[in-house]
Amino acid sequence: MAKATLVNQEIEEGQKLIDALNDANVSVHSALWLYATEPETWRLMLALSLYDDEGPLKTYENILSVFHQVKPDLKIDWTAIVAVSPNNELIQSLSQEQQHWNINLSGRRMSNNIVNRMLIEDAYIYHIGLNLQLGILPQEQ
Repeated sequence: MAKATLVNQEIEEGQKLIDALNDANVSVHSALWLYATEPETWRLMLALSLYDDEGPLKTYENILSVFHQVKPDLKIDWTAIVAVSPNNELIQSLSQEQQHWNINLSGRRMSNNIVNRMLIEDAYIYHIGLNLQLGILPQEQ
C-alpha cells in the first residue's frame, strides 16, 4: 500500500490550529505531524502542559473547543490530533537532540531518523519546546 502523503495544506492548517490554541491561552509546548505506520496515517501531535495539569479529557476539550472556533473551518481531520504531555518520550528525545547537536528543529522535515532508539519514519516539526526534565532550552540557529 502506498504511504499517505502530508501536503502543504495540512501543514498550514496545523499551524493555524497551533496559533489559535496559543491565542486562546492553550499553550502548545511542542507540535509536529508524525507519520504512524499503523494505520498508515498522519497524526498531529500536540504537547501541552495542560495535559499534565488537567488530564487528557480536559486537554482534548480545550483543543476541540478552539478547533471548532477557527474560521474558516479547518480542513484537517480532528481525529488526527494526538494530545500528549511535554514529558512524552518522543518530545523529550527531540528536545535533547536539539540541545546535543545545537540545532533548532523548527520547520524541518525528518525522514527515516532514529531518535533515542525510536524510529521516526516521517515527520514535520513545527517546534519542540524546552526540555522540562533537564531544564534545557533549545538553541536558536
